Amino acid sequence: MSELECLRGYIQDLEGRLYAAEARADSVAQEAELQQRRTIELSARLSAILSISAALLISRDVDAIVQLVVREAVGIFPGTSAVYLFLLDLEHDRLQLQAAAGSGDHQTGSALARIAILSPRAMLLVGPELEMAVERLGSDELDQLHNTPGWPPYSALLCPLRVESSRMGAIVLYGGVSAHLYHPRDIPFVQALADLTAVAIDEVQQRARAAILQRDLAITQSLHAEAQARLNAAQAQLLQSAKLAAVGELSASVAHEINNPLYAARNSLYLVEQDMDADHPQRAFLAIAQQELGRIARIITRMRDFYRPTRAELTATSVNILLRETLELVQTHLRHGHIHAVATLNPDLPATVAHADQLRQVFLNIILNACDAMPRGGDLRVTTQLLHARPEAPPTIGIHITDTGMGIATEHLAHIFEPFYTTKAQGTGLGLAISAHIITQHSGRISVESELGQGTTFTILLPVST
Repeated sequence: MSELECLRGYIQDLEGRLYAAEARADSVAQEAELQQRRTIELSARLSAILSISAALLISRDVDAIVQLVVREAVGIFPGTSAVYLFLLDLEHDRLQLQAAAGSGDHQTGSALARIAILSPRAMLLVGPELEMAVERLGSDELDQLHNTPGWPPYSALLCPLRVESSRMGAIVLYGGVSAHLYHPRDIPFVQALADLTAVAIDEVQQRARAAILQRDLAITQSLHAEAQARLNAAQAQLLQSAKLAAVGELSASVAHEINNPLYAARNSLYLVEQDMDADHPQRAFLAIAQQELGRIARIITRMRDFYRPTRAELTATSVNILLRETLELVQTHLRHGHIHAVATLNPDLPATVAHADQLRQVFLNIILNACDAMPRGGDLRVTTQLLHARPEAPPTIGIHITDTGMGIATEHLAHIFEPFYTTKAQGTGLGLAISAHIITQHSGRISVESELGQGTTFTILLPVST
């Protein structure tokens, strides 16, 4: 073989390698773009769900709640032809249509709702299985249903409205005959929407029942007044627990759905960056994409913390030791912020049965919030004491964390333990909600007192170890 032929073969081989490298780069870029679009789509849907959650948590009217849900559901699930929300009429033992959106038929929605309310969780039905599922109900309306224009719909999302084991109604979404096909990843979102709706409706109903009870208890004297106070406290705790459970399950479902495409997108962007010259003009856009994906990952981590089941074991724990360790941990933060910290800890304080890491997380969150409230410096006081509410009742450990910061406005005090409620520009609104959830799981209570310009005191009550 001549030298010229050898050179020609080498050039052809080099061209083939370059072509293969370009093809791989194009494939990686396309996959990265697809994964990024999916992540953005999931993030947008998550933002919509969280916005609805915030609106539902402050709603005080059932009709406003159901109208909001059906209206927003059409936007959350593109391609939806109709949305129906039914509530169970206990007096007549039937489903009553409360709100509808889109261009659908009432008979179709009613038939699918009877399937949904019998299901324990959200479900996806596609194609012929929709018709088969309705026929199994043995309804007298089947003949009329078969003659309904647009029956059967191509796919449907069904979900019961439940609070714990109590069925309240059902929500139905279907895609008409336009070959719209829902995806299994839609199931966690419709489940979350249904859970939040059920909690919001239950809260309104609980408030109505509480109002009636208050009028009845007004007739009595001190014994009934004390019973009312206890009932209100129990109801408030129950509603807060239900909100935390609904949002927590949403967090777990969404975090699972987002993590896989997020991981793939970040890896793909990394691979693209490796094949790109250091002075390539597109590297700046890659950096922005990587930064935003990292921010999404941090948000998902916070959401997972809201619902992640603990693996630690309950042990006898010294609150004083945990507080000293936490203050030591934030010493640098305190010095930089010109904050003077004083700890007055009862040396005879008994132990409490607790998850030490979880209580440390609560103390750290409250102390860091106090530091944020004193941007020009101030005083931080941490005290512990043993409280005896009544002679016959067991003692309680009291922890008080007080700052001399800006204080909290009255309109915010009632909501600061609610998930996703924050007054910080960069906050997620989960820190205090997680703290309240942890204290509740330890059979304790957390409260706050504040005055604008004077400071804030967080009080935590924990049971004594027995």
